Amino acid sequence: MSQPTPKVIYLIISGAVSTNSTPDLIRELTQFDLPIYTFMTDNAFRLISPWQLAGLPGHQLVEGYFDPVLAGERKPGLTLIAPATFNTVNKLSQGIADTLAHSLAAEAIGAGWPVIVAPSVNAHLARHPRFSQSLNTLRSWGVTICGPHQTGDMMQMASIETLIAAVSTILEGKRNE
Repeated sequence: MSQPTPKVIYLIISGAVSTNSTPDLIRELTQFDLPIYTFMTDNAFRLISPWQLAGLPGHQLVEGYFDPVLAGERKPGLTLIAPATFNTVNKLSQGIADTLAHSLAAEAIGAGWPVIVAPSVNAHLARHPRFSQSLNTLRSWGVTICGPHQTGDMMQMASIETLIAAVSTILEGKRNE
């Protein structure tokens, strides 16, 4: 059975160095003319201020389980996890949903909605056997993995252009079904 066309974009931000590109990513995501709901993991709050994001037009920052966005049945959406830390990638592949952001991502995977994960880790974590296994598990579930690419000692998140292209491909594919 075909899944419904995404009605929203759920952006999940975890706490990696690449978090600093989030404002640019949000600006680019607005081109899809879908509501964008942004969720931050606890570690993301240590790297970017929610106030910095709250002032950006075109999205809504969701800070808790009681936000009206989450009332009732959630609208089908495309979930973009960018950046995704080592911890987030491993939690997703193990089905651990111990935070709002991780619960939303787990729910999207369970619903069969499109999910894109953009890892951002250091080179040592990228070589950890669990990281590779987790990425393979997510791929086997139909999750799109974008990047990462090596920059010095870091495996940086895929470029914003790459992420936007992945979102576009998924949304266009769903519209043409």
